[in-house]
Parts: sequence; structure tokens; C-alpha cells
Amino acid sequence: MRRVRPHRPAARRRTAVLALTAAVTTLVAGCTVGPSTRPPLATSGADGAAAVPQSTASTMPTGPGGPGRASDPISWSSCDPQIQTRSSGRTFHLSCAQVQVPKSYSAADSGTFVVSVARATTDSTPAAAPPLVVIEDEAGRNGTHQIATVAGQLPAEILQHFAVIVVDIRGTGDSVPIDCVSGANSADLLSLGADPTTSVAGTLLADLSRQLTFDCGDLVGPDLSDYSSISAADDLDTVRAALGADKIALLGRGFGATLGAVYANRYPGRVGAAVLDGPSDPSLTPDKQATLQAAALQQALTSFTSACATFTGGCPLGSDPAKAVTSLVADLGDVGAPTSDHQEITGGSVLLLLTQQLGDPSGWPALASALADARKQQYDAIAELLLAPLGADNPQEQQAGRLVYQCNDTAQRLSGAALTTAANAARAAAPLFGPFLTGLVGVCGSWPAPDTALGPVTATGAAPILIVGSVDDPVSPFTGVRSLTAQMDSATLLTWQSGTHGGYLASKCVTSAADAYLLRGTMPATGMLCPP
Repeated sequence: MRRVRPHRPAARRRTAVLALTAAVTTLVAGCTVGPSTRPPLATSGADGAAAVPQSTASTMPTGPGGPGRASDPISWSSCDPQIQTRSSGRTFHLSCAQVQVPKSYSAADSGTFVVSVARATTDSTPAAAPPLVVIEDEAGRNGTHQIATVAGQLPAEILQHFAVIVVDIRGTGDSVPIDCVSGANSADLLSLGADPTTSVAGTLLADLSRQLTFDCGDLVGPDLSDYSSISAADDLDTVRAALGADKIALLGRGFGATLGAVYANRYPGRVGAAVLDGPSDPSLTPDKQATLQAAALQQALTSFTSACATFTGGCPLGSDPAKAVTSLVADLGDVGAPTSDHQEITGGSVLLLLTQQLGDPSGWPALASALADARKQQYDAIAELLLAPLGADNPQEQQAGRLVYQCNDTAQRLSGAALTTAANAARAAAPLFGPFLTGLVGVCGSWPAPDTALGPVTATGAAPILIVGSVDDPVSPFTGVRSLTAQMDSATLLTWQSGTHGGYLASKCVTSAADAYLLRGTMPATGMLCPP
């Protein structure tokens, strides 16, 4: 049986990153004899739907003046020498540490483990600089190993004012990572069917959901639901206490922005400032979020195919790129075709690639080229682009991190007739992407429901919070960004007229406004629009 692995040094590169079809590790190998401690599979009614409890208030006083969490002072030491110290022409002073946190904040006798923290400063950073906690865009990414890269992207004035802090959230990176996605299941996650309502795709999805639940539950046991955004937010406040900071500034994008909103809701009195760039609305159930995102992706695909003719050398997808894309999805279907490394590329693989890439217009020419190759039965470029966001440093571990947060942040479980109903509803809003994104929700169909799911956030009593939204963002739809802004008592929305996911650092207007807020507390005017 695979184990939750302890802290490891940076040198853990693995070969054959594309060889994701390795045999499944025998589940019983190395297991002790005795009853299983894995959590039960999710159960649901005849229609496959499960109840969705709302998030409840924290049991600890967390409002303005509330005590928050407690921790021993952080003890900084040198980082692993393999972690780079230079980025963007700058040299950073790096420090690393581990902060002890409870496995469960609701059970006093749950035991503890550590979360890994890294800090980056420059020669011009004051010794007593306040912390700016930068939260990664994707759950599962190893942020502490990339601390110099994260800091190197920030403006010089930010680095002169803040000490940049990155935390590997629980279950990811070097914070007791959950490595429960086998090579075979990893490959299956990249080759789901385009439409879960078909017999083949639906059966494969249900089997994969059960296998992932079995593997991750067998690895982690009854504590599986403790790896969630709520627990990660509690960990962030424990880190704040360890840093000796009364308040912290937050900078998050995508998933990190949503986690920042959850933190502000649980610890409003501990927020000094927060820039939430492209968050999702945690009050939306995953099927509703999938429908919103599918519609945004459909619009982004239209923008991509319309722009294709302007790419250097012309559009490699021919005179009708929209038809070329939809035909490719249909031709590959649920069975797909192999790459040179035997990774199956299905119609769902193409839709997953579009989901990952359409929010970054700078990468559209490479996307068009990969799709054109696939039309010629050459699929390696698609596989490489699919794997790129996972990185070369154990992509299966990153997939596991994404999976546990995706499933543990909601109690909605879609399977059977409920999945079909949701997929058809999403199809009405977005024929190409709707069923596929609903199928991604169905990956959690067998996962045990958490005690508490994410819900509306108000962050009552928090300092002013800046939320950034791109009007045509296909990753974090603008409708959800506006909804979140309306929920939060002290939030101001800064709108970027763009289809790019994440405006900070991508737009001079957004970056300038956000920096003025972080450095001087100057909030942009209500209703401010940044140009494309």
C-alpha cells in the first residue's frame, strides 16, 4: 500500500514524465492484515444525487480582534541547495521552515503534521518587512520549490516592502503530499470521454471515480476529508501566528484567490490586505460552476478560432478552424488514439486541453499547432501541452492534490441519473464543453462527502479587499467573480476587459491599481475598468 510521504528534499525528479500508463501498483502489497480504515464510498439516492450541506460558522472566534490560531514562533533555516535563488535577473535570500499544524482543527486528539513554508527577500527588503502570502493558482503545485520564480515575477516596489511567503498547502508539495493517483489513473484523468452520458464514457468515469476513491481512501484513511480549503485556510492562520504577524497581506490567483476568500471569511480580523485575482464563487455547487465555465469556454473557443487566421504563418487548422476542432473531438471520441508514448488522446483530452489553454491567449498559436498535428494523427504535442501545467516534478502528485481539494470542498456527488441530468442541463448552455465539465465533477461521484462544504463568504469586519475579474475569463467566469464580490462586505471589483485568466502582472492597469492598494491602501474607484 502506498504511504503518505514525509518531507523530502527538492531532488525528486522522475523520468519518463509522459509514460503515464504504468501499471497500477498492487493495492494489497505491503498492507497489514486487518480491517480497512478508508472512509466509506459516497452513497446517494436512486437518482445519484447527494445532499449538499452548507458551510457552517467557525467554532473559534475569528472576527475583528478574535484570537485566530496559535503557534510557536517559526524557525527559519536554509532551503535545500537545489532550490534556485535567482529569477528574472534577481538574486533572492531564501529561507525555509516547517510549521506544525493539527491534522484536524475540530478534534483535539487528531495529532499533527507539518506544512512547509518558504520566504524570499532581497537586499532592499527591510528586516521587519510584513509578510505577503502568495497563494498558488492550482492546488497540488509545489510552491516552496518555486519561491524564487514566484518572487521574481513581482514588481520591485512590492519586493522592497514585503517579505514574500509561499506555503505548500496540506497534502501538496512538501506538506505531507498525498500521492494516491496511480500511473494508470493519471492517464485516465487525461483521457476522459467528451460526454459522460454515453455508455462507454459513463462507465469509464464511474470506474475511475471508484478507483480513485479507493486508492486515496486506502492511503489516507478516515482523515481524507481534512484536506480541504477550510483546513488549508486554518493552516494559513497558524502560519500567520508562527510568523508573529497580527495581520497578513494575501495575493492569490484562481484557486489561490478562492482560498484567500475562504481565509478572509474565517479570519476577517487577520486580513491586512487581499488581492483576489480571478476567484471562483465558493457558494456555487460544482455543477453550476461547470455550466458557467462551459459557457465561458464556448465563448473563448469562438475568440480562439476567430483569431487563428492572425497567427504567424496563418491558421494551421484551415479555413474553418471551429469545425476542425469539433470534428477532432468527435473523431477521437471515447476510445481515442495513442501518442508515441502510448498515452491515449480522446475527444475529452482535446476538451481538457482547451480548458487549460484558452485562458492564456499568448499560448494560442502553440495550441492551434498541436490541434493541427492531431488532425494528422500526431498526438505528442497535445500530450505535452496537457502535462505542462503539472510540471516534471511528479505530475501524479499534483493531480492528487487537485483531486482531493476538488472533492473535499463540496458535498455534491453526481453519478447515475443525476449526472446525466446535470450534463444535459450544461449541454443546453454550452453544447461542446457542458457535458465534459460536468463529467469532471463526476470524478468525485464516489468520494465521501466532507462534514462541511464551502459556502457563501462575507468576510464581515475584514479590511478592504480587492477582487480582480476578467470579463471573458474562461477559467474563472466573470459572473462568479461578480457574485463573490457582492457577497463580501468590504470587496471592490476591478474589471479587466480581457479573456486572459488573471490580470495581476498581465495588465499594467491592473498591476498598478493592485500595487497602489497593497503598498498605500489606495483602493481603485468603484466600477473601474482596465482596457484590453
